[in-house]
Amino acid sequence: MPCRSSPNLIFWTVAQTGKVTPLVSGPPGCGKSRTIEAFARAMSRQCYTLIGSLREPADVGGYPYPVHGEQPYMAVMPPKWAQDCQHGQWLLFIDELTTCPPAVQAALLGVIAENRVGDAVLPDTVWKLAACNPPECAANGSELEPPLANRLCHLTWETDTDAWQRGMGNTLDFPRPSFATLPVDWEKCIGRNTAMVGAFHKHKPGLLEAYPKDRAKASGAWPSIRSWTNGAICAAALEAIDAEPLLRYRAVAGCVGEEAALEFQTWEQSLDLPDPETWLELAEVARSAGTPLYLDIPARCDRVMAVLGALVDRVKNYNLAPNGKPTEARWLAAVDCFAQVAKCWLEPAIAAAGSLYFAVPHASAILKAPAEFNQVVLEVHKNVMAA
Repeated sequence: MPCRSSPNLIFWTVAQTGKVTPLVSGPPGCGKSRTIEAFARAMSRQCYTLIGSLREPADVGGYPYPVHGEQPYMAVMPPKWAQDCQHGQWLLFIDELTTCPPAVQAALLGVIAENRVGDAVLPDTVWKLAACNPPECAANGSELEPPLANRLCHLTWETDTDAWQRGMGNTLDFPRPSFATLPVDWEKCIGRNTAMVGAFHKHKPGLLEAYPKDRAKASGAWPSIRSWTNGAICAAALEAIDAEPLLRYRAVAGCVGEEAALEFQTWEQSLDLPDPETWLELAEVARSAGTPLYLDIPARCDRVMAVLGALVDRVKNYNLAPNGKPTEARWLAAVDCFAQVAKCWLEPAIAAAGSLYFAVPHASAILKAPAEFNQVVLEVHKNVMAA
């Protein structure tokens, strides 16, 4: 049983997603770099340490060069470290981030957010993580530029003093960091968490984008569409390893800031949502008996969105058929629930119906869906065509 509350557990877990780059901050000499290198060895990954203060922007973002031909153009060749990362299992460790000049920080934007280096794209298998000292105790330190800060999950380093003491008592043979391995199917937790974040912003739209007026705060975690998305991914990863709820909150706070994360946590804890499995059971019984379906539908739009998101998550990821798709019975039970909700809450039903529609077990199941659900799907297609 992996430890669910070990030091820096959020940092190690978010790094394994490959989708969000965690940044850990701590004073000089507290073992960040060596522990991160030990983590790479424990995960059987090659570690490349990129220190931006020692690099030119081209060493990070790539080298422009002319391509001659009928239509000459300028291409951007990725640096050697990015070419090396195209093969094998790599951990890209971006160290001393608060010593990077603004031009290098700008070059890192595409690397951190999109895995883009020059005209090349790093494989999704490359894990990225970063470390820094607080600006006041970094060598020629400076605050992070807001566009870079908003792409990161900001965490505080927690020194594992027990591991250090064991290593000192064992002739510097330090134990590997304590972490939980992210399950291969962890992404099935994303749907529920993104649905919850979307429902929260239906209730509190003013917290979706809030650029700090204080420049120093803009160098940390703050709310934006991107950082809320990252927060949902981080929360999903922590849920996948069965981490304590407090750690999920801290992971979201690392992306959107303490105040916004606290609002989200308070809202989430107050929901008292219907159990989606209970809805599915009621719908299956009603369909098999040929009787009307009655559901206890919440009276608030944000709660409706949250329960529909949870329902889609249950159908798409749990109790699946051998082919990896929902069984026809569960899919039809879910669409019956959607049809009932659409009678009084069409907008949230439309928002969630597309995901369920494309999880259909086979085409013949669509013919058995109620007319109300097909109307919702028609609205989904109208929205897609309009976009």
